[in-house]
Amino acid sequence: MSIKTQQTILSVFIYSFVFILMMEWLKPVIELTDTGFLNLFGWYLAISFAFYLLKLKWVYVFPVKLVFICWVIVHIYTDLSFLSLETFKLIWGMFVENIASLLSQDWVEVTNPFRTFLFFILLWMTTYLLNYWIRLRKNLMLFFLFTVLFITILDTFSPYSGEKSIVIVLTSGFIILGLLYAQKMIQEQEGKLHGTFLVAGIGSLCIIVLLSSTLAYALPKAGPSWPDPVPFLLSTSPNASNGEEGKGIGGATQRVGYGENDERLGGAFASDDTPVFYATTPTKQYWKIETKDMYTSKGWINSATEPPILTAHKLGEPIETDIAPGTEDESLVANIFMSQAYPFIMQPYGIEQVNSEQPVTLSLNVRNQKLYTVNGTGETPVGAYNVTYNEPIYSLKALRETVASNLEGLPSEFDRYLQLPETLPTRVRDLATTITSSSDSLYDKAKSIERYFRLNGFSYNQDMAAIPKGDTDYVDQFLFDTKIGYCDNFSTSMVVLLRSEGIPARWVKGFAPGEVVDRQNGLPVYEVTNNNAHSWVEAYFPGTGWMTFEPTIGFSNAVNLNYDIDTERDNLEAPENTQEETPEKAQADKEEKEVSKSFTEIMSNIAKWVSDHKAIIFWTIFGLAVLSMFAYRYRRKWLSKVLIPVNRMRKNDWDTFEKMYHQLLKQLDGYGMTREQGQTLSAYAKYVDASFGETHMRKLTAAYEKGLYGNNREGIDYVSMKESWENLINQLSG
Repeated sequence: MSIKTQQTILSVFIYSFVFILMMEWLKPVIELTDTGFLNLFGWYLAISFAFYLLKLKWVYVFPVKLVFICWVIVHIYTDLSFLSLETFKLIWGMFVENIASLLSQDWVEVTNPFRTFLFFILLWMTTYLLNYWIRLRKNLMLFFLFTVLFITILDTFSPYSGEKSIVIVLTSGFIILGLLYAQKMIQEQEGKLHGTFLVAGIGSLCIIVLLSSTLAYALPKAGPSWPDPVPFLLSTSPNASNGEEGKGIGGATQRVGYGENDERLGGAFASDDTPVFYATTPTKQYWKIETKDMYTSKGWINSATEPPILTAHKLGEPIETDIAPGTEDESLVANIFMSQAYPFIMQPYGIEQVNSEQPVTLSLNVRNQKLYTVNGTGETPVGAYNVTYNEPIYSLKALRETVASNLEGLPSEFDRYLQLPETLPTRVRDLATTITSSSDSLYDKAKSIERYFRLNGFSYNQDMAAIPKGDTDYVDQFLFDTKIGYCDNFSTSMVVLLRSEGIPARWVKGFAPGEVVDRQNGLPVYEVTNNNAHSWVEAYFPGTGWMTFEPTIGFSNAVNLNYDIDTERDNLEAPENTQEETPEKAQADKEEKEVSKSFTEIMSNIAKWVSDHKAIIFWTIFGLAVLSMFAYRYRRKWLSKVLIPVNRMRKNDWDTFEKMYHQLLKQLDGYGMTREQGQTLSAYAKYVDASFGETHMRKLTAAYEKGLYGNNREGIDYVSMKESWENLINQLSG
């Protein structure tokens, strides 16, 4: 097998595993930003690496990549034909308008299609850098380490679960390093390595890495010796510290799950993975139970004092809620099996009818949209039933055309969805105005509020949610003081901010989708537990109706949007409905552990010491960084003072000599005496000796080749070799 063939085969495998690493970068980015279209970005990476593998010239690569990027943008954001004149005008207009916005530093006006284009450019530069490291440096250790660091940090401090990703990254990374080393050996040995040896070596590497990774992932693992320090470290933040006016963390820990009393929100929750129900459904769903309309500054109650208005429905009859089903031709069916006895229906959005073998009647509370199951004696739980639903579809054009003036003349029934307590601090209303000031339509205002929490330092935590004391407002405390909480904090705050801007909104309770645990007849079976108890937001837009929003960090309840807007006039937004909702990784699902007093004291002392010595720590890190820069810049001056003493302490044998020789080659390369591709070691040694006017390099190279190829390692004068090696090292550092 020729050298070229060996290098090509190795390159194919290297680029394939680098593609896997890049996909592990993309997955959390796509998931945490609700971007979607992972497959299209993956195809772009595959095309890029294929071009680098084939070593195509840029005159061919550039137009192909540019056309692909434009096609993706048109495919995502419009329904136009890619080869149409309208598409060309759209793309040209996008570049002209957005470049003008960038030049004027008007970042808000940059449209989502152009942001997608910039993201592709970032991927383009990243793949180019990786290709450089592969082709010339033959070392991806830095990228590998950064990938591991990236996944572990996201797994620790974000809702993204990197359990499987870290295994894939480690496995791929070790294989890449091994393949690059093999490629380097082929180049250095100038084809003297047999193909059988390479196949055996690389095959052994892959088998060992894959087998060890599989065993490490599959075998049972002991629990952590120490409690998770992340919640404790978060509690040391000034935003979460105890203090006056109820700004601290307090109250007894509650058990997570659905409950009807929401008059006083806040406080820590303990995890509970007890199943509530199982849902066999073709699509992931948020399961709505009820809404509440009156915010009291501490929690939620229903404003009605009169008896509720109930509408009766028989099984199989159409059910009319205040959110109309979609207009799709085919409805979907969710089969529900209850593990806990609840006398009401878990409602997917777009509910049409309910069927059950148990003879019950359905009773809909018109005021809070709760759908009870009753019999002759009153409310009764139903063990199993199926729900027919048709998910609502919303026109983005109609939403964008809804402005504040459309709210005038709404029936008095909507007054309760604008209610706010008189004690609400003014700064909450001012914040709502600030967040929405750059938006014209009611929908864009609502989206600005929904995104606000993800962009302004808020964090999801079930252990650190504060209970407002005294006259402290629950929403005000969360928005300005703690910024730490769970779904109730985020959803309640969004409702209050929407109402502050005159947009009718209500608080919704139910369950998030849960996790897939099985499949029946090809359909996923979701297990919904007490941990999945959740709250979110519904806002009302005249001409459209009620629409869901999900402000809680780590959750994504995307609605079905019909992107029917004028793409040349409007700023487009990424179609959120194409991606499945982010699983509820942010909710605690680990066994609750008790933090020992000694550990708490140690962590508290460390946090206090860091806080008291911030200036010293900063300047120390800064000084070390500057010192490291100078050390790297003048490394040839001092490196000999390290390498020579270290090697003098080693044995005079072949292993030491081989390491010393490779160190010398590396130092020569850094000195500027680069070995040309295809140049033999003997020719390179003559070039080096000619530069220094010595014969040390030829002497070292002859001994190296004698020991490597002739396997005559006993007859080498290692003491003399060290002297020649030290002479060259000293000259390089002189």
